Amino acid sequence: MRDPSILVTNDDGIDAHGIRALTDALESVGDVTVVAPADNQSWAGRDMTWHAGPTGIEETDRGYAVEGTPSDAVAVAVSVLDVDPDIVVSGVNDGMNLSAHILERSGTVGAAIEAVHFGLPAIAVSTADHTSPEPPHPDPDAFETPAEVAAFVTERVLADGLGEAEYLNVNVPAFPDDPEIHRTRPTREYAVEHDPTDEDGVALRDPGWQQFLTGESIDAPETDRHAVLNGNVSVTPMRLPRAVETDADFSGFDHHPA
Repeated sequence: MRDPSILVTNDDGIDAHGIRALTDALESVGDVTVVAPADNQSWAGRDMTWHAGPTGIEETDRGYAVEGTPSDAVAVAVSVLDVDPDIVVSGVNDGMNLSAHILERSGTVGAAIEAVHFGLPAIAVSTADHTSPEPPHPDPDAFETPAEVAAFVTERVLADGLGEAEYLNVNVPAFPDDPEIHRTRPTREYAVEHDPTDEDGVALRDPGWQQFLTGESIDAPETDRHAVLNGNVSVTPMRLPRAVETDADFSGFDHHPA
């Protein structure tokens, strides 16, 4: 029986500490191929650049560096380099990816979603030191435990599958003290506040993130932010957006003005 084929990518760039730690941890699980952005693509979401011109690809001692976004990297791996992975693992991201509104903006999660569109199971893995959550984190040790958790979760997914889920969003405290793994859902708590500035315009901020940093989060116990705030690992089963059944008949649409 062959070893599982694992495609590793990220949004912090191919030279980031997190992807190095993840690659090292996953080498005990299967045959790892790294295809990642050449530079930092944080907050890229599912943006792609190949429609704007040629995409550069360079083979390095760490893997393949792609001049593009995390989604570009996954597309290049599958469509250009003919990587045929059993699973795609994205991370370890330097900074948490918690709550529904953040997932849509994350390049780490975006790479996992891109993999799902190719029919592949995927895992997005992120971390932060809650006492100093803002990246970058220069300490490579901060990624050791998250990478080990990622390897464990990857083994379980390869063995057991994802059930009704299509990918997992995993968030791990950087230096956890005997953490538990909690199955969670993304928090839906969201608001935007603003402050005046000395210049024209306003400074926008997310009060939920500020509450998370101070340990005053009001998120429900079953949510991702609540789990991480309490020092535990959050594993959130996810699916892509789908059309849904609804009781609304939309009959009024029959009278459109077109």
